Amino acid sequence: MSENNIVVVKDLEKKYKSGTHAVKGINFEVKKGEIFGMLGPNGAGKTTTLQMMGTLLNITNGKIKILEYDVESDSSNVRENIGFALQEAGLDSLSTVKELIAFHVKLFGFRGVEIDRRVEQSLSLLDLHQYSDQMIPELSGGTQRRLDLAVSLVHDPKLLILDEPTTGLDPAHRSDLWTLLKKLKTEKGITIVLSTHYMEEADVLCDRLAIIDSGEIVAMDTPQKLKKTIGKDRIEFKLFESLSEEQIIALKDEFGEENISANDSFFTVRVDDGEETLLDTLKIIIQMEIKVKGTKVLRPSLDDVYLKYTGKRLEELS
Repeated sequence: MSENNIVVVKDLEKKYKSGTHAVKGINFEVKKGEIFGMLGPNGAGKTTTLQMMGTLLNITNGKIKILEYDVESDSSNVRENIGFALQEAGLDSLSTVKELIAFHVKLFGFRGVEIDRRVEQSLSLLDLHQYSDQMIPELSGGTQRRLDLAVSLVHDPKLLILDEPTTGLDPAHRSDLWTLLKKLKTEKGITIVLSTHYMEEADVLCDRLAIIDSGEIVAMDTPQKLKKTIGKDRIEFKLFESLSEEQIIALKDEFGEENISANDSFFTVRVDDGEETLLDTLKIIIQMEIKVKGTKVLRPSLDDVYLKYTGKRLEELS
């Protein structure tokens, strides 16, 4: 295993006694200091994979190594070096924020002044000082998520595993959590592996991404490179009236037949950079006396990528 790889997953499988084949021989590596995402709908195998990484679920076949430790034979060393936040925050409703963090610090064997130091460190890192004496049920969903992260980080893990970290959060709290995770990466050097079914989250947050469907990884790369596999941008032109046959021929002659798609109410032109070429393209179309009602630049999305590799739209499955 390369010293730059924090996680190595090889030929990983999970079969349940019921016959369900949840994970089907997947392979991936996670580099030190990156945010690696697993994108797919519920039931794709994301949570199962993370639970095997976190020593919460037995492996049927294959291997996982984290920081050179084998997840099966060195599980105690693995647990010492990872933090794990489950999809549902498991927080004690009878504790204050400060009490809960202190409890988790003690669970990792810290004593004396080190307890206070680590509690203070967690409150500062996750911006929880103003809530330190509040009971947990009084906190908003976003603040509870931050507290869940705080207790996952009290022992300074090298790897943080997050299962659907922003599920149930409104857009503002989701954005706040993205900012926080980027801060953990840049300021603390923590490697993060997360699962998500939110395409925007995967696009904004992840350095690399595995698209997973029915227990298999169907594509893996940076979000930008994955979207480039779809091809060019499209500029959509809404019409006041349908195109004539002569206009369609003129468009195909100008832009190439493979780059034109026409409909009764709109047509699209494929271009390398939609925003940069929009005005020039519009001028040409106006010169053809085509009456345009409106324009829209359509860039390839991760949903387009998911459709390409699975034949399904993630938006419809989530």
